Amino acid sequence: MSFEYTEITDPLYVDNREANGEEDFVMVRAKDFGDVPIAIPNWQPEAHCYTKRFLSYEKELVDAPVFEDDVWVASYPKSGTTWCQEMVWLLCNDLNFEAARAESLRTRYPFLEVSLIHDVPGSSFERARDTRRPRFIKTHLPVSMLPKAYWTVKPKTLHIRRNPKAVALSYYHHSRGIFYRGTMENFMQSFIREHHFYSPFHAHVIEYHELRGCENVMHLSYEDMKLDLPAAVGRVCRFLGKSYSEAQLEPLYRHLSFESMRENRACNYEDPDNPRDQDNRFIRKGQVDSWKEELPKELVEALDRWTLEKVPNAEHRKLFA
Repeated sequence: MSFEYTEITDPLYVDNREANGEEDFVMVRAKDFGDVPIAIPNWQPEAHCYTKRFLSYEKELVDAPVFEDDVWVASYPKSGTTWCQEMVWLLCNDLNFEAARAESLRTRYPFLEVSLIHDVPGSSFERARDTRRPRFIKTHLPVSMLPKAYWTVKPKTLHIRRNPKAVALSYYHHSRGIFYRGTMENFMQSFIREHHFYSPFHAHVIEYHELRGCENVMHLSYEDMKLDLPAAVGRVCRFLGKSYSEAQLEPLYRHLSFESMRENRACNYEDPDNPRDQDNRFIRKGQVDSWKEELPKELVEALDRWTLEKVPNAEHRKLFA
């Protein structure tokens, strides 16, 4: 067995699980991580939060095929993943906006490990395996849990991060739209305790940034993309070996604007026969600092204290500004 499993005994989770609509969460830690080229001295991966479905798919995860012509987008959930996916797919597909609008991101990007956290038809690992190449793969896996072949094949990978307060707020609204029935305060307290899918958050971000000898991995931040999208697109083009004129890229900037993305059903995981209402779109606000308007002062302070406690290294702390 490549992983060890620990039950969550935290009373906040145990006492509120049913009322919150949460499932049988379990903390999973990788035991075989010698292939991960990480620069953190004496690094030991932390346990991450999944459901007990993980036990049924751990071999498929470890043995998942990885191909040289893959393009992966990796992130902690709600960090700008969808935005990054759409940008990368279009840059790799000759800016074919018609094709992008015609097919959902869910189809264009198999979510490699979604079977670990949700009931989905079949196996998400089988679907990813059988996807026509070149594949575009979405993952929220931490570095310690990437398929074994990832470290020898080294596919092009874009990793995107986002301010923890923005992630926490977006994750709350996202979870409310799927299963979560608890209060915002309860969600934030659980988030700080690392008891939501894919947590711990800080470790995920730091570990991707501490990989060494991985020229196949490019780092982006949601905030930098919002500040200067053309500059971010230029960096991604160079990383992917793509070349476009500014006139060709202007429509891409418009396509990637919040207003365009929010109305784009292919990026909002919309069912054409059952569209979401305006207040329940997958892409909700797209603002950098909306947490300042929505999070109570005491939750902001709690989240800031959490980052200070979890990230004592001043250089690492810059990743969470």
